[in-house]
Amino acid sequence: MASDPGNVLTVLLVEGPTEEIFYKRVKTACLDRICSVKIESLEGLFNVNKKILQALTTKYTGQRVRAYCCLDRESRYAKVPGLDLEFVTRVLGEKGASNVLSVDAIIATRMIESCFFYDVAGIYAHLRVPRAQRQPKKYRPPEKFCVEDLKYLFRRYGKNYIEGARAENFINKLDLEKIVRECAALRKGIDLILSRGRS
Repeated sequence: MASDPGNVLTVLLVEGPTEEIFYKRVKTACLDRICSVKIESLEGLFNVNKKILQALTTKYTGQRVRAYCCLDRESRYAKVPGLDLEFVTRVLGEKGASNVLSVDAIIATRMIESCFFYDVAGIYAHLRVPRAQRQPKKYRPPEKFCVEDLKYLFRRYGKNYIEGARAENFINKLDLEKIVRECAALRKGIDLILSRGRS
């Protein structure tokens, strides 16, 4: 299908397959009514700026694009390792990529799995933990927890959390509306995308 240069394409550049699954849900639930969205995995943070530049300068040359880098900080307080949007924007300008209207970041507070803890009730339900054994207050604030905590919780109740495609069933059962409502960083990113719509 040929690109329509008149419309603006929203490109979500996500870190990996787990994020791709999660953001497909975000796309369907929150974005599809307002804008045309494409999701692309960067396959990790190694050489992240180069991967962003490659995607934006080779795959979307005939299309006006607004790009959003949906990435993890990998720790509670640090920046996304290696991400430099000023550098990316400067190189896009030097390469004459005027079709790329903007490049912004939507940063998970720690990891994408940290966002899942906003629906700790959904995690417990997926694991079929008896109500008497559930401790939702233990997982507050959610940004304090990461993939290792989620793996531990799964193991504790006889299951394994494996990132990527094997987590799709679990991710699809989470209460996305609750996660978006309570996760300020995610909600702010969605609001930014929606505010720009097709323009």
